[in-house]
Amino acid sequence: MMFGHQGRLARRTLLSTVLAAPALAQAPWPQRSISLMVPYPPGGSTDNTARPVSQKLSEVLGQNVVIENRGGAGGSIGAAMVAQARPDGYTFLCFPTAVLTISPHMMRLPYDVQRDLTPVAMLSVSDGVMALHPSVPLNDIRALIAYAKANPGRLRFSSAGNGTITQLIPEIFASNAGIRLEHVPYRGSAPALTGVMGGEVELQFDPVAIPAVKDGRLRGLATLGEERSSQLPDLPTLKELGLYEGGAYSWFGLAAPAGLPPEITAKMVEALRVVLADPIVARAMAPVGLRPQLEHGAAFARRVEQDRATFGEAVRRTGAKAE
Repeated sequence: MMFGHQGRLARRTLLSTVLAAPALAQAPWPQRSISLMVPYPPGGSTDNTARPVSQKLSEVLGQNVVIENRGGAGGSIGAAMVAQARPDGYTFLCFPTAVLTISPHMMRLPYDVQRDLTPVAMLSVSDGVMALHPSVPLNDIRALIAYAKANPGRLRFSSAGNGTITQLIPEIFASNAGIRLEHVPYRGSAPALTGVMGGEVELQFDPVAIPAVKDGRLRGLATLGEERSSQLPDLPTLKELGLYEGGAYSWFGLAAPAGLPPEITAKMVEALRVVLADPIVARAMAPVGLRPQLEHGAAFARRVEQDRATFGEAVRRTGAKAE
């Protein structure tokens, strides 16, 4: 039992602790560095979105936003780490379309995309390219289709891995064109580009191939977005050629562990509004066919659900598998 001065001091200390607790709980976010998980190796399209965004976001939020690359299993290894993290605003996932919309249809995941991850915002959209190794003497898509029909399975395409959009868009294209392409998965878009540049495969459908097409190291046959790419304006889109009717295209977004407080979500979206309006960020993304685009809230959640349904149907129709 405490008496006199010691007792009064103990009561004051206890009272101060109790009064300070709500203040600590309501401390403004962020108070420390933020981890931005990229579930692929450096150099791919997801990484090319994350890096300029993280640099500007660090400036806007006043805390370092640190990229962590954890590739493997079609992006599910890195995504699982975020799904299992605390929803405190210090762990986010920068993800491509496939992680929340394609992978659930193609593989057994260690998390539930609808229950364990919360979509926060779209960061960018992609104007990918269908790129061909120059050793293949085909100058346009019609010639490629004719060759593939005469030589089924002889043309191979690289992807960023099983269950990624860089696998599924070529599968949809091949199905629409009535041809068979051989899929060769790599561990990320950058290694997949190395594969096609080195002649290990003939084709790649990915934004990371745009610089190689522009400088003539690869031959561009078509672009993969809803509209023609400003980087390759002379190339038609697969859509305008009537060879891609998937209805969903490639974009990159930000997600958090489920249960992220709404006030943190709101502050992050407002920070992203500033980040994605910065011309420096746009210039950093442009060479690899990416354009900043903010979408959030109900509109973004709707897009994720609609694309999940669209790609799910495409997986069933084409028989694409994650092995």
